[in-house]
Amino acid sequence: MKVLYYDQLSPEWWADKVGSIGGKRFGQVISTRENRLVYELINETLNGYVQQDDFMSDDMQFGVDNEDAAREMYIEKTGINFTKVGMIKSDYSDMHHASPDGLSECKTKVLEVKSTENGAIHLQRYFEGVESAYMPQIINYFAVSDEIKEVHFVSYCPYRTERPIVAHIFTLGTVINVSKTKSVTIADIVNQGREQIVMIEKEVKEKIEQFTF
Repeated sequence: MKVLYYDQLSPEWWADKVGSIGGKRFGQVISTRENRLVYELINETLNGYVQQDDFMSDDMQFGVDNEDAAREMYIEKTGINFTKVGMIKSDYSDMHHASPDGLSECKTKVLEVKSTENGAIHLQRYFEGVESAYMPQIINYFAVSDEIKEVHFVSYCPYRTERPIVAHIFTLGTVINVSKTKSVTIADIVNQGREQIVMIEKEVKEKIEQFTF
């Protein structure tokens, strides 16, 4: 696992995302629905840049502004020293990465912070767990490298002073529901995702060669 130390949203960070699969795109990798992921990757590779979305909602800005406070509070709470990093690169593919909000000194634990002003969302995360929309991002950390043993998902709401930090810890053995009738471990999805990424990488390279010949 290669760790890159720079600021997220920096020019270097954006450059390393070009034609690469990260947490959000990992959802497309493991999805059974048709999508344009292959063509998005080809387009970025040919362009040489990622089309940056400058839109920043109030919720997104709140998350950026409070990430450091959440990390420091969780470090104090757990005693785990999570360091800010820019990106971790895959052991299995040149076009696969993850961008954690913190990496432990032993490089086996990653931190994913979601800060919110909405106390109801924070309460829901405490009682019902992490929203399904964030699960591909969580699973992607394990898919990037076998060195990752734990993902610490932290919800931070400074206005819920009774419990401003809500944390859920995931491992490869964590069981999640993929439908109303089927549950699998994260390890099962990781294996499926890695196989898909290998095939996607091969397809992207072949299609670029055909298109640019």
